[in-house]
Amino acid sequence: MFSGGADDEDGSEFGSTMSSGSKLGSLFGMDRANTQDGNQSLQYIAPKQPKKGKSAKSGSGSGGGGGSEGTQAQVLHAVAVHAFRYTNSQYVKQGKLGAAILGYHGITDYKLLLYVSKQQQVTHAKITPNFTFTVQANNYATFYDEQRQNWSLMFDSEDSAFEFTKQVAGLNT
Repeated sequence: MFSGGADDEDGSEFGSTMSSGSKLGSLFGMDRANTQDGNQSLQYIAPKQPKKGKSAKSGSGSGGGGGSEGTQAQVLHAVAVHAFRYTNSQYVKQGKLGAAILGYHGITDYKLLLYVSKQQQVTHAKITPNFTFTVQANNYATFYDEQRQNWSLMFDSEDSAFEFTKQVAGLNT
């Protein structure tokens, strides 16, 4: 019915018609099957990893965490805090959040991150020499995020506030 030639009665020439010159044969990898051991069309070939381009800094990422493309953030310090956002001339309680200091491997880029969960980030601020983290009485500290929103953090203990502040100060130079 679908004859490829006079000798093609049982499809015995199917492999030969899929030679390296055949476009259909190259689609299914038949051109490699003839040159290597085994039937390559039935073996798994893993996809190639995308090439890493130069890492470009990202202002505020889609996840709200910012960061740098192509680099993995490392948590340098994390603590639970009670967070307050300054809105309409008063601090509004945002609840108990995680506060983390993130560092990016290979580059000197550090961020202070407030988050509810790994998938739900509230705000972030890049820690630079111009970053101001103001320590206040009764285990409080304030800072401005990248949207110039003022935040106040209340730490559970003096030790927790001291350790977090020490980490920020060490990166702020």
